[in-house]
Amino acid sequence: MSTMINKISASFPVRRMDFQFEDMPRYWCNNEPTFTHYLTGLSTLFPEGESYFVRSVRALRPRIKANQALDKEIGAFIGQEAMHSKEHHAFHVSAQEYGLDPESLEKATGVILKAIEKVFPEKWNLLVTVGLEHYTAVLVVHMMNQLNELITDETIRNLWLWHSIEETEHKAVAYDMYEYLYGKGLDAYIPRVALFTFSLFMITAVSTIYHLVLMKRDNQLFNFQSWRKFGALAMDTYKYLVPKFIDYYRFNFHPNDTDESEIVAQTKIKIGLSPEQSTFIH
Repeated sequence: MSTMINKISASFPVRRMDFQFEDMPRYWCNNEPTFTHYLTGLSTLFPEGESYFVRSVRALRPRIKANQALDKEIGAFIGQEAMHSKEHHAFHVSAQEYGLDPESLEKATGVILKAIEKVFPEKWNLLVTVGLEHYTAVLVVHMMNQLNELITDETIRNLWLWHSIEETEHKAVAYDMYEYLYGKGLDAYIPRVALFTFSLFMITAVSTIYHLVLMKRDNQLFNFQSWRKFGALAMDTYKYLVPKFIDYYRFNFHPNDTDESEIVAQTKIKIGLSPEQSTFIH
């Protein structure tokens, strides 16, 4: 039995990445400040956000040790999220040259999430992770399908596409952990949708504030022409995103209800990502 348990592995790999962000253009998304600063602002949520996700699953991980398959998935989830934190932080360090100080927004995100973590019970922290994993899983499909075409810098584009692939690979891990621990009944459903609503409002508010802060720091806050272009894209984007977010409110929702294998396979080819790479040990 122990031999068979040892052979169990996660369904996705943990890839060691080391992007080199050199000679980044000032406006690397659609050659526009609004587009670039929106994605930079979103990116500043990731280093501390991914660390929060890792802490939320680690806090409850001892309770799922009997489920060896799920435990392996959680280990790989932790490894992927750690790499996301590392690489997005490296991107923010490189972006310092334009005086935007994205690292300060990273720190602000950390303050917010640590305050939430301190107040919320472990179950709620896991649910914030579950909800934001769905938010991210929806967003990255749009990134792989369309949005990446607007990114003119190849390294930054590959950062976002690699991250998108991995978010799709592990999109169900935190959700499956929650279902394993708390079931599928009404008493599990109500807090799930309540915490998702909270998380959705939180990430929308914070990302909007960060967008405005970066625009102000770049002296582009009143660049109305760029805002008009961004507004047109945002309207089209949210027509796609909102129904996907609402899908989470279905009683029988599961992240694997949708299949992104085709776009993931195409994206791996696009960025030259090998199917298997080395993994972390947890």
